[in-house]
Amino acid sequence: MALKGPCPAVLLPLTLLVACLALASGDPWNPLNDIFKREHVNNPKNKAVSNRAYCKMMMLDRGVFWKYTNTFIHEPLSTINAVCKADGVPVGGLRRQSKKTFKITTCTFNYMSFSFTGLSGTNKIVLSCLNGLPVNFVRYI
Repeated sequence: MALKGPCPAVLLPLTLLVACLALASGDPWNPLNDIFKREHVNNPKNKAVSNRAYCKMMMLDRGVFWKYTNTFIHEPLSTINAVCKADGVPVGGLRRQSKKTFKITTCTFNYMSFSFTGLSGTNKIVLSCLNGLPVNFVRYI
């Protein structure tokens, strides 16, 4: 007789093994940081014929097409994370401003043309940080 449905005797040890491996890696797990990375980190910047095409591709690919505006950061993750530590200056609450500039692209939805426009630049950024990791992009300066 074949087993039907999930077998708790097998799933529980497997789940515990995965959890132990994640904890043993030494990196803190922060689901808000995972969302931040999906919504804001793109390094190296994906190739596109224009910022307009880049924004259309990225906003749809990353599932943030529902946002009016979204900024993508084109720097290594370690450099972005450093803003939440020594390479950032506290600016109130959980927010920290970068000491250096970052390559970014800001995508904005245009209701008139029903499309995205993009603006690339190099700016300082402000991030919200939790446990030494970025969890929200606040603004660029």
